[in-house]
Amino acid sequence: MRRYAPLLAAVVWAVSVPLVWWWGRWLQDQDEVLLLGGAPPFAGLRITEAGWGTLAAVGVAALVLWRGPRLARTLRWGVLLAVGWATALAWTLALGASVRWSDLTEPLTNENDYLPAVPGASADPSGFLATLQSDPMSYPVHVRGHPPGFTLLLAGMDRVGLGGAGWAAALVILAGTSAVVAVALTIRLLGGAAGERTARAAMPAVVLAPSAIWVATSADAFYAGVLAWGTALLAVGTTSRGRARWAAVVGAGLLLGWAPFLSYGLLHMGLVVLAVPIVTRRWWPTVVAGLLVVATLVAWGLAGFWLWDGIAATHEAWSNGKASARPYGYFLVADIVLLGALIGPAGVGGTARWRRLDPATAWLAALAIVAAAAGAFGGFERGEVERVWLPLACWIVPVAGALALGTGTGERPGDGRTWRWWLGAQAATAIAIETLVVTPW
Repeated sequence: MRRYAPLLAAVVWAVSVPLVWWWGRWLQDQDEVLLLGGAPPFAGLRITEAGWGTLAAVGVAALVLWRGPRLARTLRWGVLLAVGWATALAWTLALGASVRWSDLTEPLTNENDYLPAVPGASADPSGFLATLQSDPMSYPVHVRGHPPGFTLLLAGMDRVGLGGAGWAAALVILAGTSAVVAVALTIRLLGGAAGERTARAAMPAVVLAPSAIWVATSADAFYAGVLAWGTALLAVGTTSRGRARWAAVVGAGLLLGWAPFLSYGLLHMGLVVLAVPIVTRRWWPTVVAGLLVVATLVAWGLAGFWLWDGIAATHEAWSNGKASARPYGYFLVADIVLLGALIGPAGVGGTARWRRLDPATAWLAALAIVAAAAGAFGGFERGEVERVWLPLACWIVPVAGALALGTGTGERPGDGRTWRWWLGAQAATAIAIETLVVTPW
């Protein structure tokens, strides 16, 4: 029975998708407040669309299935990270522009997104900070639902001539796909040889994760990159020696201190950072980084934005909005199903082989799952987690490496035919979702 546990887990998830869709449609018929569109649990419309980008995605997937497992095992570590990032970027762009290039920028120009608020924030940053807390309902949905960090970043880019949806999309996609590198680097630093083995084995599944659909183009992909690199820098500072270690710790503190001002959700998602001191049993670098996080909170407050005031204002806006009326029980189940969609069948199957994971991968994934559960059970993350949980999914999908570490008899890790079937399922899931569901991002 244990032999088929990964397949059983993946099948249960696959069956749950249409069941949750049927449940959601029934709730819509009862006039319950759900998501926009007719594709629950996904936010979006159930429309079939395909184009040249779909063919490009099929081509990228075919190359990864053909050469990916071998290259992941044989390439030098630095080269592997570069190739992994480049492949993840190609995969993300192909999925995001499956029908037209404008699909990469159009989500960011939506009236509910950040860009409509950029001109005002660029002209009067202090006024923007003040009114975001005193009158958040005067701003677009995503602006009033988040801290000011990303809006001010876009405003700063606008001031230096890098304004507009094109540059914003480039920022989001590059940062989001770079999480592939940050996560692999963290696993290797914390897990040593065993961690590198897992990271190498998992790389093809990580690159082909369906989460790439929402990396192009959602601001949450940028948040995922910031949290991933903050954690990676902390791992560098904790495992290295000399002056460079403290430079890495300071960098980690600054990035992690910025994270709560990008998304309030990163407060509890930052739980994954604790894997670094837990695995290494070295707490001082984390304490130093934590002090820098506190200093960052104070600095933002003195500049005009106190985090707890922003949380209170956002909570009030959320309580008065449609999201609070979404049925708790449905979205508790739907969010779990969506997490499976983010990490793909290989990620879901890998959870059934947990004992094969090195401690670093296991701790990072476990803490990410706990953070996701906290958001779901807390009731504030009701739907749309396919983008909201991007900062967590990148830490969970490497558990897919457990499937490659034990495929076949007498085979080298990642060389088994079964592993390629898992990678095929990973790619097919992403292409199917992108083809059958038109998402807002």
